[in-house]
Amino acid sequence: MLRKVRNKKGQGAAELVGAIVCLVPVILVVIDLGVVAIGAGINDAVCRDAARAAASGPPSELTLAENRVVTAGKAPHERAMSVIKRLYATNVPAKLRDTIEAEESVRDIPPAPTGGAVDGEVSIKTTIDIYPPFIVGAVVGNSGVSLSSKHSVAITYVMPPSGP
Repeated sequence: MLRKVRNKKGQGAAELVGAIVCLVPVILVVIDLGVVAIGAGINDAVCRDAARAAASGPPSELTLAENRVVTAGKAPHERAMSVIKRLYATNVPAKLRDTIEAEESVRDIPPAPTGGAVDGEVSIKTTIDIYPPFIVGAVVGNSGVSLSSKHSVAITYVMPPSGP
């Protein structure tokens, strides 16, 4: 019985090329998803820190209100924006939006002569646009991936007593 001898010199190279063709897109997608995960973590940290800053001082108005929108120029909004602008510049392909949504609920204000803790909470919502550099970025296009985060923190402001 005669056997035919095959030349196997190119088989290893062909298998290597096949493996690379399959693995490179998978690796690029994993990198893209890692960028999205890092962006989501940054946005969550920004939102949490901005909410803490907004809740650390007096509310925008010392009147009782539920879910009052806090606009730009009001103290809680400005405290939150200062944290965002000062602390969080990203080196990943992501950009925090310049606008935030801020709400506050004030449930109790202590009487003027005695002072005391203000009962309420501040909610901050931030949005980040993430631009994955490879395959996911090509799929979603120039708009990127937008992720939002919302945190609510109790107001920690204590009104000083105004009387003797």
